[in-house]
Amino acid sequence: MSKIAKPLSPLLVIGMALFLSACTSRLDSDLCPIDQQDIRQTILLLDTSDPLSPKHSEELRRLVRELREPGLSDDFFVAPGDALIVYELSTDLANLEPNVKVCNPGDHPNTWNWKQNLTEGRQIKLRQWRRFGNLVEGLFDDVREGEPLTSSPIIETLGILVARHTPSTRIDSDARPHFIVFSDLLQHSEALSHYRTYPDAREVSNTPGLRHLVTDLSHARISLFRLERTGSAAGRQSPAHYYWWTHLIQSFHGELIRQESI
Repeated sequence: MSKIAKPLSPLLVIGMALFLSACTSRLDSDLCPIDQQDIRQTILLLDTSDPLSPKHSEELRRLVRELREPGLSDDFFVAPGDALIVYELSTDLANLEPNVKVCNPGDHPNTWNWKQNLTEGRQIKLRQWRRFGNLVEGLFDDVREGEPLTSSPIIETLGILVARHTPSTRIDSDARPHFIVFSDLLQHSEALSHYRTYPDAREVSNTPGLRHLVTDLSHARISLFRLERTGSAAGRQSPAHYYWWTHLIQSFHGELIRQESI
C-alpha cells in the first residue's frame, strides 16, 4: 500500500527559499551580476554622423533582434548575465563614454522552474526585463540624424575600445568581447583617410606614421557592417575598400565573425 506524501511544513518551505535565494545572483544598477567577475561583453560602435537610410534602419533593427532574442544568432545574442555596451562614433576620443551599458537580467519569468518561482520575485524580474528592453529598443528608436563629423577616427576609436574592454590575460575563446562596428567604414583622420591615398591594410603596421594605429585584436571578435552611402562617398566604397577592412582585422590578428555591406 503506497504512502501518501505529506505536504512540506511552512518552516521547511521558508528555509528552502532562504537557502536557494542566497544562491541567486544579485544585480547592480546596470542589471549586471555583482558576484560574477568575467562578464562577456558585446560592444557596439554606432556611426550616427549621417542619417540612416530606411534599409540601414531595418538592418539595425534586425541586429537588435539578434542581440535580444535567443535562437536567432549564437554569435550576436547577449545571453543572460552578458553585457551590451553601446558607443557613438565621436571626434572627442578623450571623452569617449558609452551611451548605454546594460546586461541581460537573466531568464525571463515565463521560462522559470518551480525553484525560481519559489525564490525569486516575479514582479521584480519583470521590471528588470522591461528596463532591459526599453534601454535596448529605446536607444535604436532614437538614433538621431547626426551632424556630419569633421573626422571619422574609426580605427582610433576601435583601438580605445579594445584596450578598455579586452582583458589583458588570456581568456576562454567564448568569453572574448565582441566588437560590432555599424558604420560606412570611411576612415578619415589626420593619420589615415580613405578620402586620400592610403596604403594596403597589411602594410599599416610597417608604415611610418601609422604604427600607432595598430591594435592587438587577438583576444577580440570583430563584426563589420558597412553602410552603403550615396553621392560622392559611394565612389569610395569599392570592393577593394570592403576587403581592405578584412585584411586590416586579419593583420591585427582579430577573428572576423561577420562582415556585411548593406
